[in-house]
Amino acid sequence: MKKPFAVGSDPDSAGERRYPGWRASLNRLIWRAHIFTASSLIVWLEKVFPNRGYGQRLFSASARLTNRLVGIRVEVLGLDKLHPGQAYVFTPDHRSHADITALMEALPTARYAAKRELFDEPVLGAAMRALGMIPIDRENPELAKRTLDEAAANLGRRVSVVIFPEGTRAPPGTMLPWKSGAFVFAIQEQVPVVPVAIHNAALVMPAHGYLTIPGGRVVVEILDPIPTADLTLEDRHQLKEHVRQALIEALRPEDGGVADRRDLGSFAGHAFGISGADATSRIAPGSSPSHPESFLSAPKQGSRP
Repeated sequence: MKKPFAVGSDPDSAGERRYPGWRASLNRLIWRAHIFTASSLIVWLEKVFPNRGYGQRLFSASARLTNRLVGIRVEVLGLDKLHPGQAYVFTPDHRSHADITALMEALPTARYAAKRELFDEPVLGAAMRALGMIPIDRENPELAKRTLDEAAANLGRRVSVVIFPEGTRAPPGTMLPWKSGAFVFAIQEQVPVVPVAIHNAALVMPAHGYLTIPGGRVVVEILDPIPTADLTLEDRHQLKEHVRQALIEALRPEDGGVADRRDLGSFAGHAFGISGADATSRIAPGSSPSHPESFLSAPKQGSRP
């Protein structure tokens, strides 16, 4: 048995949890198998059945399955704030690789802006290109801007995009400086920006733990959309600060914010040890959790966020 795994100062999230070495190895294998198998199938589907949305649906379904297998329980709040047929720019905080699979489960038809290096991976990169993901060169801001401009021209107001404003994973309890690309994109396309607070991902899959996945509960919270109608590029910094402040006020200190989120309930324990009642009974009155299944079934590629 390994030593207890702990992150942060919250007694719920820092409680002692013994994590067997065999489970750590199994979770690494499951995670890698998910990337290789799902990516290969996505490339095949998009070649045989192009532009029918099959690859995108597999993308989300495989993430949902992988989350379950490695012990990550994803809950989604606030989907009722999104309108069918409306494209959005989603701007989540970023602490962990688990952010990606949680968002894939919560927002199954969105495209992602990702660092260019991922597109160089032979299998994963091919799948990302097949799905129309957006490569961002973090070392070349001008090239990154041109890439987003091209994505705007190709996607327009039809497809929602997920862009991490921090650009990379931040250490637990911190918020990195934000980049402006997401807000320039949203203003150019005149689509709303939606802050997305991802709670507890840094605990269930630490950023620099060699794919160590203790598992647990992650809450993806959709905050109020912020309209960009009538904004100009001169307003991009004000918009960025507005969105950033909304996230800081929604996140716990462990996740880089300042909020007391006891309304979300306990994050302690492995996903397989959390019953449905324990996971949902302590949500604040009037904010009952939404379940991604209802958001997964209807949309086709490009028709919803």
